[in-house]
Amino acid sequence: MEHAFRVGETYRDTGTFRNAEDQFLRWIRGPLNSGIKNTGGIRDLGADRSETPAALVLVSNDAGVSQHDDPWEDTLAVNAGYVSYWGDAKKDLGYDESPQNRKIKDAFDRAAAGRREEVPPVLVFRKPESGVVEFCGLCVPDHFEVQPYQDDSGEQIPNYRFHFSILNTQAVPVSWLHERAQANDDDKAPEVWNQWRREGEVSQWPTGELLDTGGKIRRYESIETTVSEAFRAETFERFGHACAMTGIREESLLDLAHVLPRSQHPDLAEHSENVLVLNSLHHRAFDAALFTIDSEYRIRTSPSFEPAHPFLRETIVEQEGEQLSLPSNAQLQPGFLEELNGGLSWL
Repeated sequence: MEHAFRVGETYRDTGTFRNAEDQFLRWIRGPLNSGIKNTGGIRDLGADRSETPAALVLVSNDAGVSQHDDPWEDTLAVNAGYVSYWGDAKKDLGYDESPQNRKIKDAFDRAAAGRREEVPPVLVFRKPESGVVEFCGLCVPDHFEVQPYQDDSGEQIPNYRFHFSILNTQAVPVSWLHERAQANDDDKAPEVWNQWRREGEVSQWPTGELLDTGGKIRRYESIETTVSEAFRAETFERFGHACAMTGIREESLLDLAHVLPRSQHPDLAEHSENVLVLNSLHHRAFDAALFTIDSEYRIRTSPSFEPAHPFLRETIVEQEGEQLSLPSNAQLQPGFLEELNGGLSWL
């Protein structure tokens, strides 16, 4: 039986390849002498003929659309075709010292040098619950940053944040991983993977639109840009302490959302026309480009966004084309919205 990982489908992860019911570690190991370890989020599948991994497997505990907006959470924007994944740095393990980080960075460096034939495929999974993984897609390097995240003690830890593009393929045959490990053979690879290796072009999930990466790599070293409590309080006051999308007023569920991200536009972090108030769930969906707001304040929804939960359907999908009614003293800069939306492939 030919096993394959399919985007959006879940698989049993028992923690050991020896369990006959395991669909994660067991499938990946298959006929190989060794598979991937059951430790950490960054795992590599070894190759018989090379020091370069046959594949990299990244596992995230992020739920994609979550209740929090912590800067150290991964962004799994499957419907928008990209993944942002934090590396393996810790207080006592520098981001350049982590062996697992180096394996991912090496893939980015090879891609940047045009040596795409030496770049291992990256398979990203998330853990929606214990004992289960969900496949997010087959990815290739886009760019990376060095940013700090905050550990449990409140200390800022510099770390890599790797950004990947998801290739436009629904299924990844597990036998391809086995053949890469044994003979560096890509005969069973999805065509979009071979296309990227040959041409450097990304056919991006879920539309298949081509993104020409040009073999370039971008690196940013930055410090998290924060906003003052005074600015936050003034913005909440201006929006009537309510979510602009849903009217939710529970203060603990409300976030300050930026149109143009503060990480990329620190000068606009406290610009009154670059922020709005959203509840945490809609904030996460907005940042993941599952929906947006056009320059006339109309709600625009990604065609691939098909939420199962009725709340998301009713407040986003079924509001397509509807105009937000903002308080009279609150407005968004049309130019900021146009810049944001200019980067969305589906709009």
